[in-house]
Amino acid sequence: MGVSELEESSLLLDEKLLQFMDQLELLEEKRATLNSLIEQGWFSMSKARYSMGNKQVSALQYASEIEPLFNGN
Repeated sequence: MGVSELEESSLLLDEKLLQFMDQLELLEEKRATLNSLIEQGWFSMSKARYSMGNKQVSALQYASEIEPLFNGN
């Protein structure tokens, strides 16, 4: 392996590492968004339970084909 091949391999590895780090950062942002949305959902469910009584709101009481009001995309 010559010097230029070594430099080329090094540059390729650097590029791949930067791509990996960018993807990792994007994943972390998406996880934070997901956690926030889950937290909001639980809070909304707890408010509904408080308003209607703790036995009045459950997953069994709404249709399985209900669509979410907010899409996190």
